[in-house]
Amino acid sequence: MIDQRPINSVAISPVEVVEGCTPDAIPDFVFTCNKPLLLKGLVKKWPVVAAAAQSPEAVSQYICGFYNNELVNAAIGNSDNDGAIFYNEDLSGFTYQRQRTRLDNVLEQIRLLERAGSAQAYYVDSAPVEYCLPGFRTHNDLHLGGFKPRVSIWMGNKTRVSAHYDIPDNIACVVAGKRRFTVFPPEQLSNLYVGPLDFNPAGPAISMVDLNQPDYQKFPRFRDALEHAQVAELEPGDAIYIPGMWWHHVAGLEIFNVLINYWWSASPEYFGSPLDAFNHALMSIKSLPVDQRKSWQNLFEYYIFSSTPEQFSHIPPERKGMLGELDEAMVRRMRSMLLNRLNR
Repeated sequence: MIDQRPINSVAISPVEVVEGCTPDAIPDFVFTCNKPLLLKGLVKKWPVVAAAAQSPEAVSQYICGFYNNELVNAAIGNSDNDGAIFYNEDLSGFTYQRQRTRLDNVLEQIRLLERAGSAQAYYVDSAPVEYCLPGFRTHNDLHLGGFKPRVSIWMGNKTRVSAHYDIPDNIACVVAGKRRFTVFPPEQLSNLYVGPLDFNPAGPAISMVDLNQPDYQKFPRFRDALEHAQVAELEPGDAIYIPGMWWHHVAGLEIFNVLINYWWSASPEYFGSPLDAFNHALMSIKSLPVDQRKSWQNLFEYYIFSSTPEQFSHIPPERKGMLGELDEAMVRRMRSMLLNRLNR
């Protein structure tokens, strides 16, 4: 384990380290753990990691050996953004511009910025591996049992992405460079000063606090968030497991960083995303009078958050319907009913 890392005099605890995992034999407890884990050396034997050990040029050539010329999304920082993928000062925009470009162009631009001594961010986020690097997973992959993950590649220079959450569970594997993950449990939401839900750098809402220089006058409760934070610094071959809904700040620490991540959900795809229900609740419940919101809160608590089979034992099994075990046929009927109501 690493020592506690101070941030503005606040000591951050390390993420728990798990040794001995391999891509073919990730222990079952990892997939059900309710906290982040540093999986030390998980992918150290991947060929792409071996290429990274030689040089940035070697790993770039290795990756480009699979590249099929499809365009990827790149974030190109303003000249003075110091690697931050963030909002500008008045929240009218961002500290970077978006561009569709070739992966080999990204690699070349990162090299040019390094030679110029520039701290300008250049960053590819969440490019689907199967889309742009077919065949890569044949030689560099994790076996996640019955899960069907979305696998993405992230690469860039020294960049910083503010704390945000992902809905799926996640294993992120560092193959080149180093990355620091600072993670916060979901219950720290109110202490992270989260920005707009529908105007943000990359989809998920982000913390408005600069982790490198927290403004405690503007964001006083962030001290409490740091008390519950954990940190992990990953070298090539290391991976981190992050349960869904955990907030994580990610910093690329080297002049060239590459990461492969796996997102998956334990629930079947036909259930859909909980985010859809959240957005619908914002639209249909948030503006109700207080007493009505409390009534709906009680309803959600009874039927969703504190639900047990015993609560509905008075209903015959053949009449439980959507209160029973949900199979694909029932979910599709519920989805059809919801669409009919939304389209009225």
